[in-house]
Amino acid sequence: MGRMRIVGTVTAALALTLAAGCAGGDGAEQGGPAKPSGQHGVRFEADRPVARADAPVNVRLKGPAPRTRVKITAQAEDRRGGRWAATVTRTADSKGTVQLGEKGTARLLESMLPTGGPAAKLIGSGKAFSYHPGPPGKQRSYTVRFDATALSGKDKGERVARRDLVRQWLTKGTTHRRLTVAEDKVAGDLYLPAKGGGKKAPVLVFGGSEGGNAGTYAAALLASHGHPAMSVCYFRCGSGSGRPDGIDDIDLDYFTRAGELLRKQEGADPDRLAVMGNSRGSEAAQLLGQRRPDVFRDVIAYAPSSNVNGPYPSGTTAWADRGKPVPTGPIPLDHVRGTVLAVAGGNDRMWGSADSAAAMARQGAKKLVYPDAGHHVNWFPLGQPGQEGGRNGAVTSTSRADQAARADSWRRALRLLEG
Repeated sequence: MGRMRIVGTVTAALALTLAAGCAGGDGAEQGGPAKPSGQHGVRFEADRPVARADAPVNVRLKGPAPRTRVKITAQAEDRRGGRWAATVTRTADSKGTVQLGEKGTARLLESMLPTGGPAAKLIGSGKAFSYHPGPPGKQRSYTVRFDATALSGKDKGERVARRDLVRQWLTKGTTHRRLTVAEDKVAGDLYLPAKGGGKKAPVLVFGGSEGGNAGTYAAALLASHGHPAMSVCYFRCGSGSGRPDGIDDIDLDYFTRAGELLRKQEGADPDRLAVMGNSRGSEAAQLLGQRRPDVFRDVIAYAPSSNVNGPYPSGTTAWADRGKPVPTGPIPLDHVRGTVLAVAGGNDRMWGSADSAAAMARQGAKKLVYPDAGHHVNWFPLGQPGQEGGRNGAVTSTSRADQAARADSWRRALRLLEG
């Protein structure tokens, strides 16, 4: 993802006093503050112990003897109870401090790998895999535990400090409602910001060929930034959903119904509805901006194709418009009412998203191409939404470039939505 760029300003360091649990309320409200766990005054400190999942945090270890070598581990559980972890080794300075800083903390949050279970088998395979905590509709935040183990000195081999970070999908006052085809004519999740924030651009979010409700974490974070947001599932939505199992004859009217519902929500500026699509979903996002300019204004397309492609994995046609197949071929953008933002990686081995972003730019789109990044440039930073397994448990340079691309492009996407 190129060079890491993190949004935010570091405030004065605060001792970590946060909840140990990760399901339910807004982090700090989940059962009271966690008690310190350390020895001889060794402790973790952070400027943002409870924060949005996309917010940077500056962690440091205070109190070990000067020049003590320590191993710092960040670990978390996924929604199936699997453990993920990342570790760094540091040496305390002459004052007995190990300063991870924002960049060092970000690297730990982004580099967690599975230590067991099915996902661990993908390490070294080159295949993509992802860390997924519980969905925001059920688990408003998740916890990352930091441990420090002494590697030298009198406490060698002992854990000398432990603290938690609470990473919030939904901040205080944000709400969630599950949507079903039976009741709402659309499957997905609706997230609304806390009341009293004025009207902002609402955002319709959806993923690509992975299917399911892939955009739900991003939509929750957008609501925590003040934007009414909806993550919509358009295929592989589960038994009884009434949705197809592939990208086959997906009518734009389905997304339009979702957009119309979102525009009516409290806090939504109906004239500024944006659509955010990833990979195959970028095709639908562009088509909506082009063919429904009265409903959708801005288009954010991650790892895009500038063409309509065929059905996936099989079928007759990928997309339809009011019952008529949308032909394959280039997607015009001359009727889009707002801005088209194309985000791509120059090392995308899934398809030529950088070339597509260039083609879209020739039609007036704004392009963000990150030369070293791959296909997983979508959504937000620090949440580890995509990894590619390297050798011997390493994270590939492409994955790190993807993380940096998310950090930079997410900031730019938020700026577009605020405009």
